[in-house]
Amino acid sequence: MTVVGGLAALLAIVFLWAGALNLIGPAFVRAEFDKWGYPAFMRIAVGLVEISAAAMLFWPHGQRSGAAIGGVVLVGVIASLLRTREWLRLEYPAVLLVACVLLVAL
Repeated sequence: MTVVGGLAALLAIVFLWAGALNLIGPAFVRAEFDKWGYPAFMRIAVGLVEISAAAMLFWPHGQRSGAAIGGVVLVGVIASLLRTREWLRLEYPAVLLVACVLLVAL
């Protein structure tokens, strides 16, 4: 497996997990979307986009597109965290965003 393939697989697993979590919607996920001021349907929409990004990342010809779509979701997460001043929670989405940018650039 190449570095690009490994990075794509790692991102795919992360987006698949995040998408499933958003679609299932446990109480803490619902509370987070409420705290950010988003309507209830936004959690479902984000979950579906994350799963779509994951599917594209698993497909070699769709890796760049999947990383770009996932990166857009991560920009939204980062913007939400910045708006609510959750500084200590920025590291994880920022690292994932860098990984998406690297995958698009490689």
